[in-house]
Amino acid sequence: MKKILLGGAITLLYLNTVSAQTGAPTTNPANPDVKAGMKDLRKDMRDVRKDEKARKAEFKEGDKEGAKELTKDIRADKKDIHENAKALKAQGVGRPIRRADHQIHRANRRRNG
Repeated sequence: MKKILLGGAITLLYLNTVSAQTGAPTTNPANPDVKAGMKDLRKDMRDVRKDEKARKAEFKEGDKEGAKELTKDIRADKKDIHENAKALKAQGVGRPIRRADHQIHRANRRRNG
């Protein structure tokens, strides 16, 4: 009787571990449109950051015309960011702006250590 119970317990444990390993993949392969959209969103966010730093330097130097041009560029980039985010939300990406910001930070950590 003990052998049957022990054998049954071992069989259940084995089946449980095998079924856990052969489940569905935990991550879905990304749609190429989503990947391209996220890449575009990250590039736009990086452009905004770079332009904001440059605009701050222009103001510091006293070049208001150059700063005004950078402000227009920043506004256009931000408009593009929100359009891309809207399209990505329609494709099923949750909080794309926050996700892209997190991806940028993660890439910077990897690059800068």
